[in-house]
Amino acid sequence: MPKIGRWSQEWRIVAICVNEDNPLIEPNPSASIFSGPNRFFSTMYNDAYLIRNLANRDIKSRYSRALIGFGWTFLEPLLLSIVYYALFTIIAGRPEPLYALHVITGVIIWGHFGKSLQASVASLTKGKNLIKQVYFPREILAISPVIAQFWISCTSLLAVIPIMIYLNVKPTVQLLWMVPLGMLLSTILAIGVGMLVAPLNAISQDVQHLFRFIVRAGFFVSPVMWTYEMAAERASGPWLDLIMLNPMVVPITLVRKGLDGSELIIATNQIGYSFGFAFVTLFVGVSIFKYFEAKVVKYL
Repeated sequence: MPKIGRWSQEWRIVAICVNEDNPLIEPNPSASIFSGPNRFFSTMYNDAYLIRNLANRDIKSRYSRALIGFGWTFLEPLLLSIVYYALFTIIAGRPEPLYALHVITGVIIWGHFGKSLQASVASLTKGKNLIKQVYFPREILAISPVIAQFWISCTSLLAVIPIMIYLNVKPTVQLLWMVPLGMLLSTILAIGVGMLVAPLNAISQDVQHLFRFIVRAGFFVSPVMWTYEMAAERASGPWLDLIMLNPMVVPITLVRKGLDGSELIIATNQIGYSFGFAFVTLFVGVSIFKYFEAKVVKYL
C-alpha cells in the first residue's frame, strides 16, 4: 500500500462524504441535542490523528517566520510577568515572597484559557471556506487549536523553572497531579464555553468581539495578578463567595499550589463548583454545538 501523504491523511474525512457517483451524500446532517456529547467523544477517538496533525500544523505556522521560533512559548510569558510584577510592586509595595512565581503562573494559565476560548468561539467562522466545500465533524475545528494552545502553554510553564530556582522553591509530589489537573480543567472550560457560543458567532461575529473583551476584562477579575489568599484576607462571607463564582479561580490556584508545594485551602464545595461548572458547560456546549452547527452554515 502506498504511503499516505500528510495532506491526504489530514483530509481523509472527505472520503467519508464523497465518492465517484455522489459528490456529497449529505452536506449538513443534523444531530439531536442529546447525541452531541457521544458524537463529540467519538470524533475525539476516531479522528485523533487528524486533530493531532492539524494541531501540529497550527503550532508550526505560529512560529514559522520567527527567528526565536518556539522560544517565544516561554519568553513571552516571562517578559509579561516581569512587567506585571514590576508594575504591581510599584503600586502595592512589597508583595509576598512567592509573588513572582504566582504572577507568571497566572499569566500562563489565563493566557491558555483566553486563547483557547477565543479559538473555539471563532472555530466555525474561521473554517467557513472548508465547511462550504464538504461536510466533516466541525468540532475538529474547535478542538485542534485548543490542543495546539495546550501544548504551547505546557511548554510555557518551563519559564517557571528559573524563577523556582531563584526563589529556592523545590518541587513536590503535588506538581505531578495539581498542575495537570489545573491545566485540564481550564481547557475543558474553554472548550465548553467556546463551543456553546460558536454557532451564535456564525450568525453574528459580534460574539467573538464580545468575548475578546471578556477575556481582557477577565484578566483583572481572575487570580492572575492576585491570589486566592489575597482575596480571602480582604473579603469574607458573601464577598468571597462572589469571587469564587469565577470558575477560573480553582484551576489557576491548583497550578500555583502544584508548583510552590503549599497547601490548598479552598473549600471543598468551591472546588466542586468549579469542576461541576466546567464539565456541565462542556456537555451543554457540545450538545448545543452539534445541534445547531448544520443550521448556521447558511450564515457563513
